[in-house]
Amino acid sequence: MSDLHRRYESYLRLDRILNAQLPPDKDMKDRPLAHHDEMLFIVVHQAYELWFKQLLHEVGLARDLLGADLVPETNIPRVCKSLRRVHEIEKVMIAQLAVLETMSPGDFLAFRDELGNASGFQSAQFRELEILAGLPDEKRYAYQGQSFERRFPEKTVARFRALRAQPNLREVLSQWMERTPIEDGWIEAYLASFDKYVDEQILLQDQNDELSEKERAGTRQRFEAYRGSCREFLSGDGAAAHAACLFVTAHRHLPLLHWPNRLLDSLLEFEELWRMWRFRHARMVERMIGLRMGTGGSSGVEYLDATAGDRYRIFTPILRARSYLLPPRLLPKLSDPDRYGFAIE
Repeated sequence: MSDLHRRYESYLRLDRILNAQLPPDKDMKDRPLAHHDEMLFIVVHQAYELWFKQLLHEVGLARDLLGADLVPETNIPRVCKSLRRVHEIEKVMIAQLAVLETMSPGDFLAFRDELGNASGFQSAQFRELEILAGLPDEKRYAYQGQSFERRFPEKTVARFRALRAQPNLREVLSQWMERTPIEDGWIEAYLASFDKYVDEQILLQDQNDELSEKERAGTRQRFEAYRGSCREFLSGDGAAAHAACLFVTAHRHLPLLHWPNRLLDSLLEFEELWRMWRFRHARMVERMIGLRMGTGGSSGVEYLDATAGDRYRIFTPILRARSYLLPPRLLPKLSDPDRYGFAIE
């Protein structure tokens, strides 16, 4: 065996990877491809599973770094680096769907029945990624009236339980944000400025000649609800972490808060691209099989569309904090901004 063969084929285990494209028959023995495009279908889904494995690797590192009892400031750029890699993988995953769409619906139907009950719904790594990121179980849609775990063997369900027993990325983020050193009195000052902002917005709409009096009244009512929701956000469950999200975003220009703000942006982008993949995947399935039932017995596109909606958000507090962000002219002044400057020996 040549050095090149030993270094490349053996290192990448190509003998295993490139001989894993023959699907099993009913007796779990290799069978010939039922159609030319079945090769494409298998390769694309195998590639997705490899990307899922890398995503778990990167999100796991981000969780571990952020979940330490003491998180050095130098670790936040490392977390952002892993998340940047996650973003680029997600973009590849979205683009990869276009390769699958080079297969016509008729060609897919030529071998679809050979899949049996096999379905992307049964991807264990996909479910592990949801759990690791922090998707709450109570947000999930029931699959045929039951938990998605019903479709997995007990050995895999045990993996899900073990992962749930560990902290997830959403939880460690919240715990880390709670330790943000927010200046005393800042929340009260911010709420006072927020009241001023809401009053300005109400006045602006009161002077809008294009609105009827009934419409103006409705606008005032919505702004008052907006005022109340900000107070609830900064005083209810998780208030410390919520305030930190808002504080970091509002004062992101200060050196000490630059990387924490980058981290919050990175998590929103992670979720945004994940939701875009869900939506794009649903459109691909819709184009390929129309509105028929999925191979695993799901409602097909209807179920996929539901999981691409707002209900499956994970990092909602970061997004809500952006909803209450004030323009710079109204931000309360910090009494000691140097506290958030560069460290000086």
